[in-house]
Amino acid sequence: MKHHAAFGLAMEDIDAVVVEDSKPMQTILRSILLSFKVARVRVFDSVDEALEASLAEPPNVILTDWRMAPTSGYQFLRLVRHRHMEPLCYVPILFITAHGTRPLVDKALRAGAHHVLVKPVSPSTLFKRLKWILADDRPMILENSGFYNIYGIQKAMDEQAEKMQSLAGARLHHRVATQKRAAVEGAVEAAFESKQEDPPKVFAGVKKEGTPQQHSAAAKHIRNAGFAPFKGLKLH
Repeated sequence: MKHHAAFGLAMEDIDAVVVEDSKPMQTILRSILLSFKVARVRVFDSVDEALEASLAEPPNVILTDWRMAPTSGYQFLRLVRHRHMEPLCYVPILFITAHGTRPLVDKALRAGAHHVLVKPVSPSTLFKRLKWILADDRPMILENSGFYNIYGIQKAMDEQAEKMQSLAGARLHHRVATQKRAAVEGAVEAAFESKQEDPPKVFAGVKKEGTPQQHSAAAKHIRNAGFAPFKGLKLH
């Protein structure tokens, strides 16, 4: 196992290759790298030009776009990582792309890229990533496929994918539980409102609030007699 080509170097010792088919982006990246006081910056419009120059003089780090024609950044990565490309196969590669989707990042890292940055990239972010690469002590290993890769990267990516899947499952469970709770609360609320709207029932023998009490003819007669049913009777 061997460390990558930039491990342990100072920023001032770096020979950087930039592969970018956009002229404005070429200018930006060159300016940023030179502001870091790197030793050398070589810029190329295509993968073919960069590959030829890099084989003749291997750089310490490669910064490349992802979507390029006729050869893409991913194809460039696979070409560089093949064991027949030694010593170029040990050079760390950093992608700078406007399409930093999760599948793209996963594909790039699993194929041996050291980092993926999304455009527009700030000088401070690029500086931090380059400093991290210079201190990255993960060795490069030759896989059975004949390509070099970063030691432990497949396991790390599998663990991250498992965590993301677990998180997605937890979020789905929470969303379903929330929907069920909302449905139950809605049903309870609807039932309560329906109960409130029903007219109150009057049971036999119970006086209804606000309704005059009805009396029988016998009750009226007793009341009018002054509750003296024996009035007028002579006692002997």
